[in-house]
Amino acid sequence: MSDQILRELLSPGPPALAVIGFLLFACWCFQHRRVDQTLAALALYLGLLDGYVKLSTGSPFVTLARDVLVIAIALGVLLRTTASQQRLHLPPLGGFVLAFAAIVAVELFNPSAPGVRAGLAGARQHLEFVPLFFLGYAVMRSESRLRKLAIILVVCAAAGGVVSFIQSTLTPAELADWGPGYQQRIYGTGAFTGAGRVAFNDDGTIAVRPFGLGSDLGGGAFAAALALPALMAMLMWARGGLRLAILPMAVALALAVATSGSRAGIVIAFVSVTAFALLVATSRYASRLAVGLALAAVLIFAVFQQLGPSNSTAKRATTITPTRFVTTYKRERGSSVAKVGEYAVRYPLGLGVGSVGAAGFAFGNREQYEQLNTETLWNFLVLEVGIPGMAVFIILLLTVLALASTRIPRVKDLTLRLNLAAIAAPLFALLAASFAGPTTIGVPAGPFLWFAMGVLSYWLIRARVDLDPRRQAASTRPRDRRSPAGEPLDVGHAPEVVRV
Repeated sequence: MSDQILRELLSPGPPALAVIGFLLFACWCFQHRRVDQTLAALALYLGLLDGYVKLSTGSPFVTLARDVLVIAIALGVLLRTTASQQRLHLPPLGGFVLAFAAIVAVELFNPSAPGVRAGLAGARQHLEFVPLFFLGYAVMRSESRLRKLAIILVVCAAAGGVVSFIQSTLTPAELADWGPGYQQRIYGTGAFTGAGRVAFNDDGTIAVRPFGLGSDLGGGAFAAALALPALMAMLMWARGGLRLAILPMAVALALAVATSGSRAGIVIAFVSVTAFALLVATSRYASRLAVGLALAAVLIFAVFQQLGPSNSTAKRATTITPTRFVTTYKRERGSSVAKVGEYAVRYPLGLGVGSVGAAGFAFGNREQYEQLNTETLWNFLVLEVGIPGMAVFIILLLTVLALASTRIPRVKDLTLRLNLAAIAAPLFALLAASFAGPTTIGVPAGPFLWFAMGVLSYWLIRARVDLDPRRQAASTRPRDRRSPAGEPLDVGHAPEVVRV
């Protein structure tokens, strides 16, 4: 494997230049002291480049790039903190995160584990984005940073929506020409044998199910589901030129949902918007919230109308109307959901990391892999990390969701409540999406999940934003402005810049 990576690095032409440029970028992420800026760069890479580069090159090593960036940022923070002889403090809920990581490590030695290579690849599936929990907790400590996160989410999703629309106008053959990864998914070859990512028209021809800027079908809609609450928050607090830019970005997000060809994408977008509305709803701001919801609904409806009745997403959406949703879900995913109980009884301690998922396909027992069902997150977790790992993750996620449900509605400051709700609402959507596939792995769900939980653990536990205004003011005095490493923040910038 290392020889192949070296050959790609030393190959002449643009690929080698791209690798060298990426390595310089990784070095910048490692040494740059403004961690908020390196995290913003990471978010833009994940949102705009990760999926496209993976599919256009077809290289199995491209996904390692995101791991290099995450590790570079986290390692740079850790080394600077250690060098300054500052104490490290475990964030609230960090114990659950470490417990989950420890269970993953133990599962490497499961007697049923498929081997060293599969085990290491499987551990990566579970842990590659875990450092973002701690970075989110340490860095996202100001309202301005929450606003910038909202903007980044919307910009990335809007770009994905435009690309999704362009892809929806292509034939399968034209989209397959974008690169080897697109070819595999459209023609159903390699890891996607028998599962081509296309739609079938009434006349028997096949149509594109767009990827957007993601690496699988419906990628545009999934990114939009994460960004729609942020867009609605921006509608309520944006000013000046940003307000003028919201409408075209809103149209692009509507395009992402309407051209996705994914029922799951439509459902999680609906759950995300609904959760946001419930988290911020009060009688005082009901009219402004109603305007935002109405605008989102009108835009999506208008886009569907403009795309016409031949739009594959519109056709698939007819099977998830309120009267047909339960029937459709039971038919499509009912048997998969039922498997979790069977697997929990048969494999209470799991089969070891690397048994299923991409690692299981590439390095595991192929016959066993093909017999196992991982169409839900819960099946995936119980097979990989057993009941203990699944239980720890469920407790962590449900704790964050419970805190969001009870504390965000009590935040007095509207802008802060909007921004926190924009981060929390997609977590409810990802919980719903977990019944249709593993949401802890892959982009954008995986990095957002861990990062958002870290951000909320700071604001809802450490900062105690649900306290009355006088106690909130006391909690933001300079003596409390410390990172988890214990160092005081630069008061001239705090809490805008975490010096690590």
